[in-house]
Amino acid sequence: MPIVTMRELLEAGAHFGHRKSAWNPKMKPYIYIQRNQMHILDLSTTVRKMDEAYHFVKNLTMNGGQILLVGTKQQAKKCIEAAAKRCGAVYINSRWLGGFLTNFSTMKSLLEKLRQLELEESQGIWETLPKKEEMHLRRHLEKLRRNLTGTKDLNSLPQAIFVADIKVEEIAVAEARKLGIPIVAIVDSNCDPDPVDYLIPANDDAIKSITLIVGKIADAALEGRQLWEKKKAEVEEKERETKAEELVEEIKEKEEVKEEVKEEVKEEVKKEVKEEIKEKEEVKEEVKKEVKKEEVKEGTEEKEEVREEAKEKQPRKMREAKDEGVEEEKGVAEETKKKTERKPREKAKEKPAEKTEKTTKKKSKGKAEDKTREKDKEEAKQGTKEETRRKAKKAGKTEEVEPEAT
Repeated sequence: MPIVTMRELLEAGAHFGHRKSAWNPKMKPYIYIQRNQMHILDLSTTVRKMDEAYHFVKNLTMNGGQILLVGTKQQAKKCIEAAAKRCGAVYINSRWLGGFLTNFSTMKSLLEKLRQLELEESQGIWETLPKKEEMHLRRHLEKLRRNLTGTKDLNSLPQAIFVADIKVEEIAVAEARKLGIPIVAIVDSNCDPDPVDYLIPANDDAIKSITLIVGKIADAALEGRQLWEKKKAEVEEKERETKAEELVEEIKEKEEVKEEVKEEVKEEVKKEVKEEIKEKEEVKEEVKKEVKKEEVKEGTEEKEEVREEAKEKQPRKMREAKDEGVEEEKGVAEETKKKTERKPREKAKEKPAEKTEKTTKKKSKGKAEDKTREKDKEEAKQGTKEETRRKAKKAGKTEEVEPEAT
């Protein structure tokens, strides 16, 4: 189904061209017939060209592009402004400032100035200024608004422009052509169609015709903008989903790392616990060894104490006899040592002296043997006396056995 029907174009008077004397021969393919020295445009080609322009604007805005609507003549001012506000496009309907496209850096500074002055006015900064300065700023603001209000939100060059009358907007068409910006325009029978990329052959003087065509271009821009916003929302959702997936993956990786760290920590803790247990066991073994040593020491001390107690319990005479025997043995040992030391000295003496020494040694040995025999007899006597005492105690006797004189 076409974007615009021939009936709508006929009702709007889009088929009327200019007089024969004012026509441009390059528009001959788009003229249907000549009647009463007037050219009638071929509306079938208008419908086809309108479809092409509509799809171009739709695709442009669908990809985030921006179109500039231009119509400064009296018939197009209101319809251009209304259509631009409806589709959210930028527009110029007062006067085309020379160099708006080719010298856009300067125009950009003017747009920034306009936004700054509007901000100051809304904040009430001018109320504190002198009246003369305030009036000067207000006049400057009104001038900028009159020429640049529709392009206030333009931050870069537009991707396409729509022109209502290319004869009136020759400067705009020339600048766009110089910069290679596509041009969509209403072309009447008195215009040159060569500079226009997407021409729409129609009447550019009738308000109804301009309103119909500009309205269709605004519909295309609005539809494309909606699709672009939808696409943008889908892209944002996809980005959010991808971010969410990345976050989930990061969380999983962090959890895996945490688990690995936990396992490593557990292993380290187990190793530390085992080492502590080993150290405790070693300490216990050392303590046991020390305890055993102390026990052995205590046992030896106890044995010595028991021995001392046993010695104390023994009768005094037995202890004295033992001590005397020990002293005699010590004396004998000392005498033997002295004799052994004297032997090498006495060897140098004469042999008869040696014989006499041997005899003396034999005598001393015999005396020592006699003494040991006497001691053994005395010990045996003491043992018999103790036995008799014990028997006397058992029998209830209280007699004391007198010791014999030694």
